[in-house]
Amino acid sequence: MMLSTLFFNLFSTFSVLSSFMVVLSRNPMYSILFLILCFCNVSCLLLSMGLEYLPLVLLVIYVGAIAVLFIFVVMMLNIRFSTLKEQSAHFIPIGFFFNSSLYAKF
Repeated sequence: MMLSTLFFNLFSTFSVLSSFMVVLSRNPMYSILFLILCFCNVSCLLLSMGLEYLPLVLLVIYVGAIAVLFIFVVMMLNIRFSTLKEQSAHFIPIGFFFNSSLYAKF
């Protein structure tokens, strides 16, 4: 196996795993950190494909601006996510109904 193929498989696996952890993480700060890790892995994938400008722009714009903004908003809002999860538990059957109706339509 060539070294470039090995790096491509490694970075793609890490990017998929970190994107799953963005969704599955309970703490929003950890989700943002996994999002930054996903952006870094995708930029490494693009660098391994021979692109130079796009990965640097991705890192500067998304990690440097948007992810830092997310961190700032989450820290400034100081939301109690445990109370939100307890209050939103009764919306699960409604969401399941809408999801199944859309699945049946398509």
